[in-house]
Amino acid sequence: MLVLYITIGVLVSLILILFILAIFVHHSAFGKRWDPDEVVTYYSPIDYPDIKEENIGISTKKGILRGKLYFYSKEQYKGILVFSHGMWGSHKAYFQEMEFFARNGYKVLGIDAYGTELSDGKSIKGLGNSLLTLDKAINYIKKNYPKEKIYVMGHSWGGFAATNIVKYHKDLTAIVAMSPFLSVAKILKHQLPKLLYPTIPFLILIDAMRCGQYSFANAKKSLKKTPISTLILHSKDDTMVPYLTATGHLQKAICNSKVLFYIVDGKKHNPDYSVEALAYTQAAYEKLNAITNPIDKLEFRRNLDYHKMGELDEKVLRDILDFLKL
Repeated sequence: MLVLYITIGVLVSLILILFILAIFVHHSAFGKRWDPDEVVTYYSPIDYPDIKEENIGISTKKGILRGKLYFYSKEQYKGILVFSHGMWGSHKAYFQEMEFFARNGYKVLGIDAYGTELSDGKSIKGLGNSLLTLDKAINYIKKNYPKEKIYVMGHSWGGFAATNIVKYHKDLTAIVAMSPFLSVAKILKHQLPKLLYPTIPFLILIDAMRCGQYSFANAKKSLKKTPISTLILHSKDDTMVPYLTATGHLQKAICNSKVLFYIVDGKKHNPDYSVEALAYTQAAYEKLNAITNPIDKLEFRRNLDYHKMGELDEKVLRDILDFLKL
């Protein structure tokens, strides 16, 4: 009996240690806000003077989600495209994509996730936050624009949201996900050292405590019988969200004619960027990493051409546009 008590005590102690460690890891990664780096200059409405923007505020129990609705003056719109941004960035980092679809007849809603730039929140909460935010944004569109068709597009963290939003909205017109991770568990396994793998179940639990049921979403399950036309883009050399364990896995696991795949190579984590943009970015960061003086490093960053870094691949964008028209 004593051996049993000792064994139980050891197990309880181990679980407690892992849980405390998981709290520390989760807080270190997601326990702060994301606000823009003042050095980085994104594409913006200044670059496209004819585009119009409307401030959007979505009141929720967790605070106000804020963003903007972008559009050009047109007699008729094809619908509203809700854009879900990646982590450690806001919707503004994707203005060039949003402008492209606005120029081609859509109203585009860019909403910042909780704890990100325009939106309320003391932290970005966790990995489930992108899906939580997207769900709130679509509910807002349905309430305020009930007659509009709704499209969804997301990248990385936002791609995870896009591939799983069907769990909550089965009446969307189409979904586009770029470089999405499949689940919270999958991306944690990729990002964490093997030594911390035992904390993953606790990290998911903590994520769910902060973001709700959204943290348990899994694209493999969500897309298996989805009724929504879904296009998933990924580059084979993506190191941020590895193709083989994400979209490559989906290609083997999903047998659903509604789910299409657009696979490229040499585009890293941004399959819709031009080859020139990615080459410029890689060369720039190689030079930046070689600079040791902080003042020189800052000056180098100030002189980078951030617009060139974000140049889009027109063919890829046109192919996405063709998909949305199907």
